[in-house]
Amino acid sequence: MSDGSDGVGGAGSGNGAGGLDGGAAASDALGAAADALGAAVDALGEAIGNALGTATDALGLDNALDGLAGALGIDAKDLQGIVGAAVVGMLTGGLPGAVVGVVNGLVGGSLGEVARDAIAENVPAAMQPLANLAVDQLTRGIPGAGASVQDALAGLASGALTNGRAPDIGDIGAIARSLSDVRAAAGEVMGGIARGDFGSAADAVSALDRDFGGALAQARDVAAGVAGSLAQGQTAYASGGHGRFGDAVEQLAVDVGRLVASRR
Repeated sequence: MSDGSDGVGGAGSGNGAGGLDGGAAASDALGAAADALGAAVDALGEAIGNALGTATDALGLDNALDGLAGALGIDAKDLQGIVGAAVVGMLTGGLPGAVVGVVNGLVGGSLGEVARDAIAENVPAAMQPLANLAVDQLTRGIPGAGASVQDALAGLASGALTNGRAPDIGDIGAIARSLSDVRAAAGEVMGGIARGDFGSAADAVSALDRDFGGALAQARDVAAGVAGSLAQGQTAYASGGHGRFGDAVEQLAVDVGRLVASRR
């Protein structure tokens, strides 16, 4: 899996703190975050800037949700929605990082829901609590993964990432369609649980860790590729060639990038 140290690809991976080199780098990242968030979340961006200005080393992005929320004096759940995913992404990669943060949150949430459905259908009842606990652990470190699909889309539609203006309904519809494709393809990559090829709770957890981790790693790489194009001022498009799941994630990243860029 990507270790997140490259900035843009690291949103939600937990190791992005190494990319912030003292106060100057933190200031640059936060400046990009404030610009990308726009008027709708200026107050939150300023609060993040003030908190990290004195506590960057102590917090670290591996504690982005609980630690950052604590420093801001707000409830950690306020950073767990899709806007929170964008905020954490912006801290590590500006606007392209926000795209990766949103995609990571949407994909992580989709994988989690698909995994839980597969567990309910294919894992013996006695093994299900441990398997579901494993899913919780896998998604816990991904900002935005705890939000439902409806809440995530509502957050995007609210204009929180587009300078307070409601985005075009076509952009929201495109994200909803590509997210549906991601969820459908996720069932295939979670094959170990879907087939029930395990003999113990430990085997079920191992299958979850392998399939979930592999899918999330691919999603991060694909989304980082799209974000890289955006960072270079290029028009991002879905080139394909990543397999069904990877192609669905790529289209989702392109659609999210189009929506976030529409704030200008």
